[in-house]
Amino acid sequence: MMVFTAAVAVTSCNKKDDILDVNLEEYNYDDFEAKAIDEYIYNNLTKPYNIEVVYRFDRSHTDVSKNISPPDINKIEPAVNMVRDGFLKIYEKVGGPTFIKTYTPKQFVLFGSHAYNSNGSVTLGTADGGRRVVLYDINNINASNSDNIKRRLRTIHHEFTHIVNQVVAIPPSFRIVTTDYVPDWLASSNTDAEALSLGFISPYSRSSFGEDFAETVAHLLVEGQAFYDKRIAASTPEGAAKLRAKQAIVEEYYKQYFNINFKELQYETYLALSQIYNDQSQTLYGALTSNSVNTITLDLDNASHYVTYGISPTFKKAWDDAKVGLAAYGNNGGRYPTNIVMVYKNQAEFQLQVTYRNPSNPTAIFYAYYDYSIQNIDGETKFTFVPSTSTETAYGNGRTIQAAIKPLLDYFTLYTFKAQWVSPDIVGIGNAMKFAGYYESGNEENNFYGPVTLK
Repeated sequence: MMVFTAAVAVTSCNKKDDILDVNLEEYNYDDFEAKAIDEYIYNNLTKPYNIEVVYRFDRSHTDVSKNISPPDINKIEPAVNMVRDGFLKIYEKVGGPTFIKTYTPKQFVLFGSHAYNSNGSVTLGTADGGRRVVLYDINNINASNSDNIKRRLRTIHHEFTHIVNQVVAIPPSFRIVTTDYVPDWLASSNTDAEALSLGFISPYSRSSFGEDFAETVAHLLVEGQAFYDKRIAASTPEGAAKLRAKQAIVEEYYKQYFNINFKELQYETYLALSQIYNDQSQTLYGALTSNSVNTITLDLDNASHYVTYGISPTFKKAWDDAKVGLAAYGNNGGRYPTNIVMVYKNQAEFQLQVTYRNPSNPTAIFYAYYDYSIQNIDGETKFTFVPSTSTETAYGNGRTIQAAIKPLLDYFTLYTFKAQWVSPDIVGIGNAMKFAGYYESGNEENNFYGPVTLK
């Protein structure tokens, strides 16, 4: 029987924090009495997915030498919901019901406490035989804490990756992207920075190519593409190239062997985390409030995506009015704007960069800069125009043409907005979380959007 694990290092462990003193009479197989939670399990996992959940204490499902407790009865339902919503429904939607019925583990075993290892790590979960996943530390599950849920979902997706790897082996091309695997991944030399510089998404990835593949999948799904891209940016040029290569192999693996679009898996995982567990780390609002957004570009006259996906009439009118005003400005007139870029200085302010041209000097490009403050409150955003006294040329240009393009400048301050990624239903799954913008709170027809870059 092949057994795979997901583990994390712990700098300090106090085993007294885990609940080991439990009433085992509630978990006695010899005196089985159905509980309400058994019906819940049946309706949510067993009946629709043919999955058994074992929560009554049975040491045969784990290392008998370890002190491990059964889970608190009250923690079973949130654990079942997490497995259903953060794992099964995602693969079912993207891969189809046949995929789930064929490849999903048929048994989830739940233990209440951590499984501590002699090397100082704790085991978060195991997968064995291609059919069983064991999850530990269920007593500390907290559905109100998205980080708590994400850590557990990383474990589930990690372990399921091991299961599908038993069906179709990891491609040989993945094995040679990085070869710096280490017998002791907890060695002091295997820091996060060292692992990242070598092209590993986590220190645990260095333990073997199998764990590396599973860690890559789990982080791409649960932490998301923006997180993975930040890790790439923080790596060395060589490490970054290897991380990109690993992602490409993962995506091709799922497409070639299971006909699964991995980008869809990523997006559906993001939706589950944000909508069910209020995880803001991958939402546009979360990216903005954490100072992770660099620019949003609005190029209404030249960008093909507006022809394909449309333009908000309200924003287009503000843009067209600004064009008319700018064309009439000055003695000779004829000036015209070409695009707008929102450059985020931080989560509290952005610089609006308006690019324009003057027919009297057709080769020159002129820039006009304006500052706005940002107020993000309870998922909504208000912009306030902030007059600048900067002597920089672009700010001087901005003051010069400010009255001419006033309808455009005023547009940003007239409404209360909500920030949102443009749905892949509109821009296609290949552009998921690549287009972003704002819509008026309560009126999605009034909006503006464009390609986004992150810091």
